[in-house]
Amino acid sequence: MQGQTGAWLLLRVFLLLSTAWISQGVPASDVFSLHPDEQRWLLAHPSVLRRGADPSWPPFEFVDSKGAYAGMCQDYADLVAERLHLTFEVVPSHGWKETLERVRSRDLDVITCLLETSERDSFMAFSQPFTNIPSVIFTRSDYPYLNGLNGLLGKKVAMVKGYAVSDFLTREYPDFVPVLFDTPLQALQAVSLGNADAFVETLAVGVYFIRKQGLANIKVAAPAKVPAVEIRFGIRKDWRPLATIIDRVLETITPQEQTAILQRWVTVEYDPIIDYSLLWKVGGTLSVMLALAGLWIRQVHKQKLALQASEARLISQRNALKQLTDDLEAYSRRIANELNIARETQTVLLPDMATLRAVSNLHGLHVDSRFKPSSELGGDFWWLKSIDENRVAIMMVDFSGHGINAALNTFRLHALLESEKYLEHNPAAYLQGINARLSPLLPAGQYATMFYGVIDLAKDLLTYAGAATTSPLVFPPGLDKPLIGSGEGFPLGMFDDSTYENRELPFSLGASLLLYSDAITEGKTQRGERLGEGGLIDLASKCLRTSQRETLVVALTGKLDEILNQPLADDLTIVCATRSVGVTLPLPGMIDIK
Repeated sequence: MQGQTGAWLLLRVFLLLSTAWISQGVPASDVFSLHPDEQRWLLAHPSVLRRGADPSWPPFEFVDSKGAYAGMCQDYADLVAERLHLTFEVVPSHGWKETLERVRSRDLDVITCLLETSERDSFMAFSQPFTNIPSVIFTRSDYPYLNGLNGLLGKKVAMVKGYAVSDFLTREYPDFVPVLFDTPLQALQAVSLGNADAFVETLAVGVYFIRKQGLANIKVAAPAKVPAVEIRFGIRKDWRPLATIIDRVLETITPQEQTAILQRWVTVEYDPIIDYSLLWKVGGTLSVMLALAGLWIRQVHKQKLALQASEARLISQRNALKQLTDDLEAYSRRIANELNIARETQTVLLPDMATLRAVSNLHGLHVDSRFKPSSELGGDFWWLKSIDENRVAIMMVDFSGHGINAALNTFRLHALLESEKYLEHNPAAYLQGINARLSPLLPAGQYATMFYGVIDLAKDLLTYAGAATTSPLVFPPGLDKPLIGSGEGFPLGMFDDSTYENRELPFSLGASLLLYSDAITEGKTQRGERLGEGGLIDLASKCLRTSQRETLVVALTGKLDEILNQPLADDLTIVCATRSVGVTLPLPGMIDIK
């Protein structure tokens, strides 16, 4: 027995050393190094780790039809276990709350799929997030219009015991009437049966259960302003070094591996549904009507009673046809309402007021915008993030096409933004990384134009890269004529291996950066002429001569509404970032979804 123990220890030493030093020629996903103290830590602890798991949170984590754990989190857990030569052994429990308590008591070592909260920080250490998904509010299809969580005050809200979002809702919305369940499926079923008014969950989990369980009377009612659902590994707190080791492994996961996992579990498909039964009813009714009409014509000359009977039958069929017509009109209105809700849900991707206020307070950077989708769902969005105390990242994206596909593409890209976080200070490298991840996800012929820039307040400099985007315009302080940047570069999704170039423009105190979608420059004036880049610059210059820079977007959009034919053929987006001498809060009315 002692000899077997020694042999196993030598094998673990060999495996750890082979992990720490990889020779040339092996896949890039296996190349990473462990510090000597990290190697010693792994050798000093068991190679089989007791793992807690949630068996009912698909597509992140669930038990499949064969009784095995599956899902996105399982795929990441398998990669980490393989590269560290560890085994994650699932220890079943009677509920998620019990699983958390067993980590607190150190009966479990690791949970591979959960969110970080302040309460959990007291007894767990966490890895960096490996994915994040937006949350939405699910209600019944016949539920009245809902503009957000505040519309549920005093209502029954389904919640899952022990889930982080349940703790948040209970704390921040004490007027909710919580209805507790053990699993998300039970919560959705309660909404479907009318035992609860709403349920807050990630878009991926909700759509999975709605499709798998046939919950046809459930809809996405509105975005849910809750903390980001960032999925992490959680480790018992006395094993904190393991969290750092897992972070090293997560950094080695290639874009191809992450894309494969994302496509397998999170990619949302759109399947148009045609109610053939309704069409058959209409067609059948029309056929019966024609037959009755023919019979009536043939029998009219025979007897008056037969005519009266035919007339009665015709009236009955006409009423049935009217009822079916009313049903078709109601169906059309419901589809239009669902598309409107989908447009509103898409606005969850845009920076909220809290983000704009934080950037204004920290950097003195005033950001104002206008976003107006075309008549269909939009393919535009923009993004803002504070990198550190001196740098701010700003982005604008325009996907080709309109409608459902373009809208889904914006969600796909938004889910990838954090995946290249370590490159966010380098615009060209950041675009290259995003392009490598996005290209395999886009259907053939679809692509996106993108501007990504970093404003360095300490250097008075804008460093940016473009992917076939419109030219960025920088108005120096005190001047109404801009410095015109270049948006040249291959569109995202056109080639997997596209590279991009960093460019620079001065951006001192008082300067303004104007970004805009091509719906403006391609728009036609009332004289039938294309406005073009020159026309936009002239309009912006006139506005600057009569307005403050912080109100440029308001003044410019007012002028555009006057001179351009409406509605525009494409989505309209305008973003203006100004280095204000004083701190100015963002103006209201940044989003127009009418």
